[in-house]
Amino acid sequence: MVGYSDSAKDAGRMAASWAQYCAQESMVEIANKHQIELTFFHGKGGTVGRGGNPALFRAILAHPPNTINGRFRVTEQGEMITRNYGETATALRTLDLITAGVFAEKYEQRPIPSQEW
Repeated sequence: MVGYSDSAKDAGRMAASWAQYCAQESMVEIANKHQIELTFFHGKGGTVGRGGNPALFRAILAHPPNTINGRFRVTEQGEMITRNYGETATALRTLDLITAGVFAEKYEQRPIPSQEW
């Protein structure tokens, strides 16, 4: 599971996001080296500070390239279940965003951060 809440509180959102980005790249490298199929599990809270992100599609694309690979496991917490899945139309839209983000992450070429970062 990739954590958000505590790391964002401890280091700030930018530093926490960058550390998670780098950690995911490292985990993928190790998994590939040992031929392990890796699926990250993302805990998403309601607020940004708890890992929530109202821009779900862009949030999926913010993960390092080649880390999702068509597999994305996510959990919603508390009030977000009702907000994102409580009405049929809203649930379908949420699932559409997740599906589109996973496909886009797999098939769109995205920039790789330079060493200076």
